[in-house]
Amino acid sequence: MTVSSFLRFSGLCLIFTGILFVLFAIMYSISSLRTLASYVNLIGMLFLLLGIAGMYVRQMQDMGKFGFIAFLIYFWGAGMWTGFGWSEAFVIPVLKENAPHLFSGSIPNQINIGLMISLFSFFIGMLVFNLLTAVKAILPRWAALILVIVPIIDFIPIGNYLAQPLAGIAFIWLGSSLWNGKYEEGLK
Repeated sequence: MTVSSFLRFSGLCLIFTGILFVLFAIMYSISSLRTLASYVNLIGMLFLLLGIAGMYVRQMQDMGKFGFIAFLIYFWGAGMWTGFGWSEAFVIPVLKENAPHLFSGSIPNQINIGLMISLFSFFIGMLVFNLLTAVKAILPRWAALILVIVPIIDFIPIGNYLAQPLAGIAFIWLGSSLWNGKYEEGLK
């Protein structure tokens, strides 16, 4: 596989991620579709891992060591958050059905700590990596800037309804640029 074909593949993965994230946001707002939405989100997160790898490969010559560290945090956080998505899709529904008493109290500290580590590493990685992507302007700057504000928006009261579709749009935009090769001029 050539670098160019990997970039096209990762671009397609980002486009697919974006579509699934927008679909997830719509489905999650409909209570009868929430279980199905968790599968859509999980698949989107899996494709995101491949997509952000392509984003990094396209920019790695210009990002330096700091960019590599930002990519690792982003990739690590996305991987950990994917694990949360897996448990939300496959474990939590079974537990709710067979052991509903587990959900009657507060979330145990160990699970809460795991959720916070996953969420914050994903969000910090997303923010820093995409801020660097916007500064370098190798990939579409405005799409990267949208992904910089997504983690911030997600922490405002109704921001979670806006953050996921915005991320989806940005991933479609970034994926399209990788897919069509528009940003391949600097590759050696």
